[in-house]
Amino acid sequence: MKNMIISVVTLMFMVVMNYVLANVLGWNFIDLSLFVGLAFALIIRFFTSTGGLSSNMVRVQVQSMTGIKVEEEKETFKPTYAFYTAIFYTVAALIGVLIYYKDYFI
Repeated sequence: MKNMIISVVTLMFMVVMNYVLANVLGWNFIDLSLFVGLAFALIIRFFTSTGGLSSNMVRVQVQSMTGIKVEEEKETFKPTYAFYTAIFYTVAALIGVLIYYKDYFI
């Protein structure tokens, strides 16, 4: 039940953000949907993964300040339901864009 609520809240937040951006920029909803979904997927991935560039920068800073060697943390990522929802939204937006602009692609 908790995972369903997380997915619904994530989806609602993405739709609202897409709607607000579309109104502010004066674009169509479908034009921004792919970019909003992709941005959310990347942001969720960045903030839920361990290791990587930001962790290495902090590790190097700590080593330079203290002189104590800190073990490098391996980059790991465990996908969350919010991430899966963002990926689903992105794929659905891609399909919607392809259908909406099919005359341009064919």
